[in-house]
Amino acid sequence: MSHGFRRTPEVVIIGAGFGGMSVALQLKQAGIDTFTILEKQSEVGGVWQANDYPGAACDVPSVIYQFSDHLKPNWSRRFGSQSEIRDYIRQVSIESGVRPHIRFGVEVLSAEFDDDTLKWTVTLTDGETLTADILVGATGQLSRPRLPDVAGRDRFSGRQFHSAEWDYATELTGKRVIVVGGGASSIQIVPAIAKDVAHLTVIQRSPSWVVGKYDWTPGLVERTLSRIPAFLRAYHLAMWWWFEAKYPFVLHRSDGFRSVYERVWRKRMAKLLGDEQKYRACNPDYRMGCARLLLSNEWYQTLARPDVSVVRSNVVSMDESGVVVSDGTHIDADVVIWCTGFTATEYLAPITITGRDGADLHQRWKDGPEAYLGVSTPDFPNMFMSYGPNTGSLTNTITSMLEYQAGYIRQAVEYIGRNGGAYSISPSVHDDFNDELERRLKGTIFTSGCPGWYSTAGGKVTTVWAGSHTEYKRRIADFDAAVYERITPTADRVRQIMPLGEDASL
Repeated sequence: MSHGFRRTPEVVIIGAGFGGMSVALQLKQAGIDTFTILEKQSEVGGVWQANDYPGAACDVPSVIYQFSDHLKPNWSRRFGSQSEIRDYIRQVSIESGVRPHIRFGVEVLSAEFDDDTLKWTVTLTDGETLTADILVGATGQLSRPRLPDVAGRDRFSGRQFHSAEWDYATELTGKRVIVVGGGASSIQIVPAIAKDVAHLTVIQRSPSWVVGKYDWTPGLVERTLSRIPAFLRAYHLAMWWWFEAKYPFVLHRSDGFRSVYERVWRKRMAKLLGDEQKYRACNPDYRMGCARLLLSNEWYQTLARPDVSVVRSNVVSMDESGVVVSDGTHIDADVVIWCTGFTATEYLAPITITGRDGADLHQRWKDGPEAYLGVSTPDFPNMFMSYGPNTGSLTNTITSMLEYQAGYIRQAVEYIGRNGGAYSISPSVHDDFNDELERRLKGTIFTSGCPGWYSTAGGKVTTVWAGSHTEYKRRIADFDAAVYERITPTADRVRQIMPLGEDASL
């Protein structure tokens, strides 16, 4: 049997957010149309389709938070809203011709590599199967809401939901509302709903660093110039380099600069809150930048309201009428909103992914996910990832990282199409890369000791990149087949070891 198909490979992409769309756009631009995107939601957008809670918006300027070949000239604000970003991605899917390749409302149950045919079998939750030469996992880091294991949660008689699954049928006006969590979604939701509820209580275990968000509506000059393609490209590039220049200050433990900035924001926090108890409940006990730095012009002002309470504690249990926190205090509520984030370190879960010789991806990653350049892991041939382990960006826009990965994956698809076969990253190359990554991360602010989703429960940093975008772009610019092993089908391997004269038919 020949496994050198020497044709355009069939590609299955899981996810139609920025990551999956970036891969699809690269394939389209290269003239590759043999791909299918499987999207469990009813529309493209990924996190921007799912997270439609009140106040949802981006914390990266829109001019760089977009596809570099599809620059939108008319963003309504410097930081785009959830609905505007979602609509932008949808428009790109239409204009680029990617949309006909997307199947909506389908969820992947498993993906298994066949050691003989060298193909992937993708099984959907309804039992349907698809076959692919190449599998691309683009489910992202923020696709599965995380709900804490709280005793009695099912006893609560009021309404409760996660911020990523907002229940618009629940009326908040005049209600006693508890928001659990003080992270990225909470700092947007709380200001958006505080004026409508009877009383709002924010329960946060570990408060975030929240600094000002320099947002504005573009003026006439900016709107006019942005309609000029050359100016828009130059503006995009200039803003990208502005953020790139901040990389040394953000990643490394530059204590002098960081300490000054922390003192400035602590003073501003105390002034805006105007209450010692609320200040203590909101003052982080870790270095700025160790966990995600958040942007808001309304967070502290909202918490300062007399009808808003702030509790620094954990929710340990629930009953019919509310929640109980660590010190035993019971807080009554009509509605509980869980702003408790996502299972960011559990890449590609809950999909069961089986590689060569029965390798289980999630078992392989039980101590923390790893991948070469964030895209390839040993024993999973012809499988690539978008927004994989250690490719998160805190110094620039994640959309750039996703486009670099998409370019690499497109080159891999082209190479496999020309040469046939299946390719698995060399274990030694993979291990050397991740050993280097771990050494470098030890010198960054991310390992200075703080809560958050950058690390696993065991403290291994698995979500963020250890260097600049410029470095990552250089390292992933070219697909190098020399660092991959060409896989031999099982049947061929068996034939090679059979003694002469023995029946080797399979």
